[in-house]
Amino acid sequence: MHFPTPRKLALAAACTLFAAPAVQAQGNFPSQPVRIIVGSEPGSAPDVLARVLGKELSAGLGQAIIVENRAGATGTIGANAVASAAPDGYTLLMGTVSNIALAPSFYPIKYKPTESFTPISMVASVPLVLVASPATGIASVEQLRAKLKQAPKGSYSYSSPGVGGPQHLAGVLLGKQMGTELLHVPYKSGGAALTAVAGGETQVGFAGIAAAIGLVQAKRVTPLFVTAGQRFPQFPNVPSAPEAGLPELDVDNWHALFAPAGLPAPVRATLEAAVNKALQSPEVKKQFESLGAAPTGSTGKELAEKVTAETARWTKIVDDNGIKAQ
Repeated sequence: MHFPTPRKLALAAACTLFAAPAVQAQGNFPSQPVRIIVGSEPGSAPDVLARVLGKELSAGLGQAIIVENRAGATGTIGANAVASAAPDGYTLLMGTVSNIALAPSFYPIKYKPTESFTPISMVASVPLVLVASPATGIASVEQLRAKLKQAPKGSYSYSSPGVGGPQHLAGVLLGKQMGTELLHVPYKSGGAALTAVAGGETQVGFAGIAAAIGLVQAKRVTPLFVTAGQRFPQFPNVPSAPEAGLPELDVDNWHALFAPAGLPAPVRATLEAAVNKALQSPEVKKQFESLGAAPTGSTGKELAEKVTAETARWTKIVDDNGIKAQ
């Protein structure tokens, strides 16, 4: 029989000593503040939604939630930072359709939507609303269709916050559904794009519901339909995409929470449960709806399936229409 030498015993003890904290840390997750990285500026929809969620999530997890803005490149800077972070659950991403599903078609990103992240949960569904300039005299989808049918291709323009975003691609889909081609006029922000419609610089444009409410109430823009499968609370009299005869225009500027790939299953389960519980809060629901968003929790598996489907859908649309970043 061979007995271990004192040196081997010492090494074994050392390994146990260093391994124990890792196991304990995972079992007690979270034991320190958690960061949610947002790929856009303070005050943007992803930022505000992350802060509303973070407040409730902090109470559920018993740790501070820190929202960190890493704006730029349509959210891909923030997404890349999370993709390359340690998979320990302390660095999360408020991902959006733009930096997860759309970015691969427009930018030379280093991460892969379906491989570089651990999906945690859907956070919010954020539909858009198509608004028209009062100067056009258009008050319904039927009137828009009639005017476009009579007008030369490209004579009607639509504004968006930039190339490659959901507003831009929704405009491409709208033109195809209407049997024509709309002239895309990109602006530097959603606010500028919406102001362009109100001022008559462009005839129509897709906008976030929360951003459009004030201008709609002031009658500076006219809402035509929302890009969702059902009507939205803020615009109860505005038809949904299917009601407007445009089922292909079900465009969701969705938001979801991701961690780096390789996140331990117990940590993922803890985060998934905490997020879904937080989204049930009446206060979270109220604040989300005021921002034109509907809280939509999910399992990590369901989010993974959504990312796969959305990436495939938008890649095909971009390829079929030969859309390129400018």
